[in-house]
Amino acid sequence: MKQFIYLAAIIAAAALCSCNKQSPVYSFGVKSEGRAEIALAIAGDRSTKASVDGTEAENAIGTVDVFVFFKGGEFDGRLDAYAHFDSAPYTLSATTGDKTIYAVANSEYAESVLGTIATKAELLAKLASLSSQKNAGNKPGLFTMVGSVNRTAATSNALVAGVNSVTVAVDRLVSRVRLQKITRAFESSALASQEFSVDEVYLANVESVEEYGTGHTPVADEFVNKLGVPDDSYDIWLRRTLSSTLANNESKSFTDASYSLYAMPNTVDTDSEATPFTVRNTKLVVKATLAGKALYYVIPLGAIHGNTTYDIGELVITRPGSSDPDQKTEIASCTFSVEVSPWTIVPIETETGKYVI
Repeated sequence: MKQFIYLAAIIAAAALCSCNKQSPVYSFGVKSEGRAEIALAIAGDRSTKASVDGTEAENAIGTVDVFVFFKGGEFDGRLDAYAHFDSAPYTLSATTGDKTIYAVANSEYAESVLGTIATKAELLAKLASLSSQKNAGNKPGLFTMVGSVNRTAATSNALVAGVNSVTVAVDRLVSRVRLQKITRAFESSALASQEFSVDEVYLANVESVEEYGTGHTPVADEFVNKLGVPDDSYDIWLRRTLSSTLANNESKSFTDASYSLYAMPNTVDTDSEATPFTVRNTKLVVKATLAGKALYYVIPLGAIHGNTTYDIGELVITRPGSSDPDQKTEIASCTFSVEVSPWTIVPIETETGKYVI
């Protein structure tokens, strides 16, 4: 799912609006035929056959920070212009010529911090944290989104209405995980008769940061909910309480968007159950209780990427889970036969070999 920011180059004839807080333009002595004003407008999601619209909270745009970098030449990647916006409309002024324009929505960094960025590399190295994926009012759903486009900021003679319109698609940095249905289907009649409840669903071994440029290499110290043990401070993104008792062959569906879980991307595609903790797959954990005993059903998700939804359509539970929230329940089978051993003869000895009473 993507949000789209529309940009159109227009001549800088009007004053910048009051919500535009633009830093000085650093031209570094670059020869330019003039200046152009770039106007932005924000539209909603556009779905494709392989995507689905986000919720209102997932699509929410709060602040927008726009960076214009030189593209090519001696000053490639150096900042030309920057502006911070708290709301629409969005406009900023930049020099003409080839540029790369980055838009960052819902950044956790203050304008005073982003305003010191001087190169594209510095911007892309900024880290977004899972704990800060909310606005100042702590509303969930305002995710950091980043996108870019290459364009030529035209001179005034090239400005023709509609010709210079550009669309920048901004991607959410977070990954989304959804468990849509749980079915209890114990194969053992003895287990089927015991009380069973699904208590909570959460994500374990979660990378907590991602670079604006994406592709951050996971580091063990950055993980949260390590070894399947939840950290309460991340519950808003990583854990949902269910408390649902299920009879055998009964199901519970989770169609409400509030059951979605969100994590930063984790590109590790191999799993580990080693201790002490090492980088490993992010896992979906379902905690349940069977006959008063806590059990865990653990699903490694493999490598997960930003702005991508990972759906488990249905989890069918057929047997007891693991006692460890970081270990899968391994099911092994073997072939065996039963042999009756020969009798072992132990004679009760007498002197004559006879026992006479």
